[in-house]
Amino acid sequence: MISFSIDPEGNKYKIPDKDETYIEFKKIKDIIDGEKKNGKKIVVIQGLGFVGAVMATVVADCRVNDTHPYFVIGVDLPIPNSFWKIPVINSGKSPFLAKDPEIEKIFNRTVNEKKNLITTWIPEVYSDADIVIVDINLDVNKTEIGRAENSSVEIKSFENAINIIGKYINTDSLILIETTVPPGTTENIVKPIVEKCFIQRGIDLLKNPPLIAHSYERVMPGDDYVNSIKRMWRTFSATNKEASLKAREFLSNIIDTKTYPPCELRTPTDSELAKILENSYRAMNIAFIYEWTLLAEDIGINLFEVIDSIKVRKGTHDNMMYPGFGVGGYCLTKDPLLAHWASKNIFKREAHLEFSVKSVNVNDLMPHHTFDLLMNGMSNDIKRKKITILGASYRKDVDDTRNSPTITLYDDIKKAGGYPEIHDSYAKIMSQRPDIIINCDINSSLENASAVIFVVKHKEYEELPIEKVISKLRKNGCIIDAFNVLSDDKLAIFKKNGFKVLGVGKGHIKFL
Repeated sequence: MISFSIDPEGNKYKIPDKDETYIEFKKIKDIIDGEKKNGKKIVVIQGLGFVGAVMATVVADCRVNDTHPYFVIGVDLPIPNSFWKIPVINSGKSPFLAKDPEIEKIFNRTVNEKKNLITTWIPEVYSDADIVIVDINLDVNKTEIGRAENSSVEIKSFENAINIIGKYINTDSLILIETTVPPGTTENIVKPIVEKCFIQRGIDLLKNPPLIAHSYERVMPGDDYVNSIKRMWRTFSATNKEASLKAREFLSNIIDTKTYPPCELRTPTDSELAKILENSYRAMNIAFIYEWTLLAEDIGINLFEVIDSIKVRKGTHDNMMYPGFGVGGYCLTKDPLLAHWASKNIFKREAHLEFSVKSVNVNDLMPHHTFDLLMNGMSNDIKRKKITILGASYRKDVDDTRNSPTITLYDDIKKAGGYPEIHDSYAKIMSQRPDIIINCDINSSLENASAVIFVVKHKEYEELPIEKVISKLRKNGCIIDAFNVLSDDKLAIFKKNGFKVLGVGKGHIKFL
């Protein structure tokens, strides 16, 4: 039976069979041998997701003394949900949409012009790597939304991926972990797996201890995606001195370390904890503002204006979060839980990170509040009524729908008997939910809707002509501004035209 992998545009790519895999192996081996003769170091990126794919281009694009020192090979699995990225990248295209114009340029430049980036599914390439960068997913399984304390980390697939590297990698090659992992993973999971592989291969660990380091990125999809990798501070640490020197040299080659000097911590566990703490802090701030959002709505306050007045205190309060629709993406929805898991399973602690876990619960449940506003605005009657949700991605002007809070709102509306329709001009598919259809036509999405909910601050929605919205909606409908997309002037016009208008953190609307 022939199996296919389908990209977000609907293009089908055949999963390779054994014969095609053998041909690929021979082709890749010849390419690597040629690049080595030309003096290139081989960097293999394991995982071609939102970080790994761009990381591959950044490494391939870097210049040291007017030369490109690295030949980069991206590796992903030949399975339906990921194989399509390999032929897409090999054509010189990005596997995802992004607002950053450099994304399109850097993929074409490194694949088609410089020809120092290719992708494959062949694991044997690890045996030729000078550096292996681990950028695979490490997911958290939440069995019940709002009960994050019962979640589990899908560590087995991560262990399997490390085991594959350990079977092939050379003793003088660096393994650089960029995947966000539970604190303690590098020293207590990765290192023992690689050591076991070395022993099975007859390698003397005293003479050739594995060279392993951890360094986390702060990549931000959006306007400056590429620079969020190239021009951003890095924290790192390694299991031994030789690995530390190799990691520092590599990071200095791909990152502007003169402007953004790296910070080396004492152990990889320190570095892993830094990444988790950084994201948990942000998740906690978002959860903290939620109860103030409810207070502001009840007492008629515009919480956005209040927070703006506080943010003038630079250095102490300028990072205060605004009210919002909910939390999505890959980091804030799970990272506090990685620390919670490590505390129990790696370090065997009885005490747990209760505040951090609760912040995840608050943030996961937050979209229910927007649904409550909708029901209020519709007098608790949405049965058989079209409800348009503007925004599928988890943040503005990108196509990333991982863990999008829009999914929770969609399910709430459907469960209550409404007909939810999602519009997004960036996102084509809803990650984790292929049953949810995303409409890219704003006109048909708005047509005859009884309510419109603005949940993502796409520029398109901020600039959407209000007359156009009013002309297409049913009269006396409902407008919900869940992410401060609409100005007070626009909200007032909606009210003047007979619409019930509500907003997250916008209790002052009743006075407009």
